[in-house]
Amino acid sequence: MSASSKLKTMKWREVSAPKLWRPKDGEELIGYYAGRTMRDGQHGQYEVVTVLVPYKGAFMVSGTMLIQLADAAMISRGDAIRIVFVERQPLDLERYMKVFKLYVGESEALTEAELPGEEPS
Repeated sequence: MSASSKLKTMKWREVSAPKLWRPKDGEELIGYYAGRTMRDGQHGQYEVVTVLVPYKGAFMVSGTMLIQLADAAMISRGDAIRIVFVERQPLDLERYMKVFKLYVGESEALTEAELPGEEPS
């Protein structure tokens, strides 16, 4: 089968942009680690973690502490993760730090083919 024939018969799924997760104290996000992305914000560049949540879509989570925890855990794409937002801790009059707890599932990571995508609407 030629490449153009494959494209004509291919099944397609729509991709939606990740949502920004804005948690309240104690809320958690459970899904699969999809990687990190660099973003531009009002205070310069920052990294976000992308989490794929089955039946809900992709979520971006920002915070220096979360990035450090992800580095320390050496998580890989497909690992099951649970992020718990603890609180916003004041740094000075205008800034605060997001405090997180990160848990990594003890089972094997999902393969690329098994990672959840957008669910059909």
